[in-house]
Amino acid sequence: MLLEERLIAWEKSRTSQELKMTECYRDVMRIPADDDTAGTGLAKSKKAKTLFVGSTRNKVRAARAKINDALFGAGKLPFDTSPTDEKLAPYADAIEDILTEQMSRMKFKAMLKAGVNTLATYGTGFVFGPFVREACIKETSADNSAGYTALKETEYKFDAPYFELANTMDVYPDPEAREVCDGLGVFWTTLESPHTVAAWASDKRYSNIAEALVNKGSNEDIGSARTQQLRGNVEYWHKNDRIKVARFFGKVPASAMKGVTDEEADELGMDDDEAQEDNGPMVDVVVIMAGGVVVKVDESPYGQAPTLRCVYEDVPHEIWGIGVAENNATPQKITNAAFRLFMEGKGMSLLGTASVDRSKFLATEDFKKFPGKVYQMKPGLSPEERQTAILHQIEPDITGGWMDVIRMSEQFSDDDTGITKYTQGDDSSNLNKTASGISMIMSASSLPMKEVIQNIDELWIEPMVESLIEWNLKYLDVETVKKIHGDEAADVWRQIKEFGKHSFMDWQATGTSSFMQKEILTNKLRAFADFAMSNPVTAPLIDARELLNQTWDVMEIGRESPILKEEGEQEIPPQIKQQLDQMQQQMQQMGDALGKAGEEVDKLESEKAGRERELSIKEREIGIKEQDAEAKRMLSMQPPPETQETTDPEMVKLEIARMQIESSERMKAMELDAATMTQAETVGDESEDGEAAATLQALQQMMAMMAAPKRVIRDELGRVAGVETVQGEM
Repeated sequence: MLLEERLIAWEKSRTSQELKMTECYRDVMRIPADDDTAGTGLAKSKKAKTLFVGSTRNKVRAARAKINDALFGAGKLPFDTSPTDEKLAPYADAIEDILTEQMSRMKFKAMLKAGVNTLATYGTGFVFGPFVREACIKETSADNSAGYTALKETEYKFDAPYFELANTMDVYPDPEAREVCDGLGVFWTTLESPHTVAAWASDKRYSNIAEALVNKGSNEDIGSARTQQLRGNVEYWHKNDRIKVARFFGKVPASAMKGVTDEEADELGMDDDEAQEDNGPMVDVVVIMAGGVVVKVDESPYGQAPTLRCVYEDVPHEIWGIGVAENNATPQKITNAAFRLFMEGKGMSLLGTASVDRSKFLATEDFKKFPGKVYQMKPGLSPEERQTAILHQIEPDITGGWMDVIRMSEQFSDDDTGITKYTQGDDSSNLNKTASGISMIMSASSLPMKEVIQNIDELWIEPMVESLIEWNLKYLDVETVKKIHGDEAADVWRQIKEFGKHSFMDWQATGTSSFMQKEILTNKLRAFADFAMSNPVTAPLIDARELLNQTWDVMEIGRESPILKEEGEQEIPPQIKQQLDQMQQQMQQMGDALGKAGEEVDKLESEKAGRERELSIKEREIGIKEQDAEAKRMLSMQPPPETQETTDPEMVKLEIARMQIESSERMKAMELDAATMTQAETVGDESEDGEAAATLQALQQMMAMMAAPKRVIRDELGRVAGVETVQGEM
């Protein structure tokens, strides 16, 4: 009884605001009414009263499209996280990934887009939550446990948070409150089918379901039913077999939660109203009523009221805002009245009027005109009487004045709503066609929209994200994160859960920052780049990569960024990247093949050099042998000395020994030269000169050692033969 009395009182207090919102709904949906031109100062149109020019509808569509484009034009959710320290970036990224997945699962984009339409239509929107519902992940795998392979599907069920957008016409806040959090609470009413209400009986948290299915109340509808022209003589809690369900989020006396019985009230000396509305402490509750019966009541688990109110245009000290439809209400009435009178005036001037002498027609003549019309005149009329029976008159065309009224109302509409014809996408002859002029017009028309997006950021997006983060810290399991995001994210989330806070990151709604016109911001970035990069003093202070990234993000071309993230790394499409990988593999294979071919060439060259050295040695050996043979031949042909009559045998032996020693010395010298050449090829260039000098010194020492026995033999031959000529030849 306490909550039903509140609901009835709050519904009555909202009557004037409901009439205004109903008119806004009618203007947006182009539903004509008999009094929709009241207060315009124009005569009421009779025949053209059903004509409705959708001026308000076009303004709402333009505002909705522009706001949604600013919020979701880049394909991203309108919020962003950043770590307080770059070392904590994995933790901030993990929370952002979790929030993105949860918002995608609850269809956050669709809900927020519908909320923008609600704000533009009614001026005020309400979102409730976060609520919790069961979600399921299905995985398909190949199972070999039965001895053969078979496909198997497994399910993982978990709790998922979500928000719900309410129809503004179905929300009844405390009429004495100026903020939702300051009042006693908010009612959110809907019409549910009996089947839906009966299904709650399977949940142990619900009670009194049987009474809710049969109990009846008064004969009023909910607000959305009245806006949809669904009026009738129905019961308060039932309509067309549908049951009225009211959810209450707010405060009630603690005694009502404890359930003060009649006996306890009598003992305390309180009547029924005092037992319900005592002055004791208040507690926050979440109550669900169906058919006038409380079926579920819990103390609120939220740290704050689960009601998020947002307004299109704020009104100080009022809970209700002003939307596009209310701002355009007067121009809409003027446009409708002027257009209807324009159509009637045009019909008068085109069809004209006529005066008729009924005495010259039969009584059955109805004077309706249509192709092939035959007038029923009395017989015996002269041709002159027939010509003067109907006299046609020319009506002046005065519709030009109504055209001026329509143009004036369009100008008023642009001024009242802040949405110009250019913003609507319509062309106009009075607009400046230059780039700078268009930018000025767009900048001026963006100011009212920017204020709306600021309201959405502050009153909807920021509280939603904050509520989701708090819910996740309390209720989101590590196993659920592992199933959705993988082992690495689950390990990071486990650390965050143990920490129990989100002070390691900052986050903000990005709707306002992304709203600035792309053309204007791009021009500003270009001007800044030209100024900063062209100045040799400021150019070293600019991060060119970051400047390019900002320009690319602002332009929103919609393709992968070609800007290098790191040195030598470039973001490219997957197809081209795959082709480059294949080319890189082919180049690697070709490089390996060339390396092997180079090794083989080096081996062949070394073998060739070895063969050349062997041939050189053999040639020198052959040359030495030829010289020895020539020396022997010369000795054999040399005539004996004149001082001796016969040849001395000892002298011949010594000569032969001398020649053998010289041949042996030449062979050793050739072997030493070959060893020196081989050693020089294996040693590096840096030590080449030093080692060559050392080798030359060693050769000189060896030659000196070998020269000693040579001098002894030469002296001995001279002594024995006594001939100076032999010494000279040797």
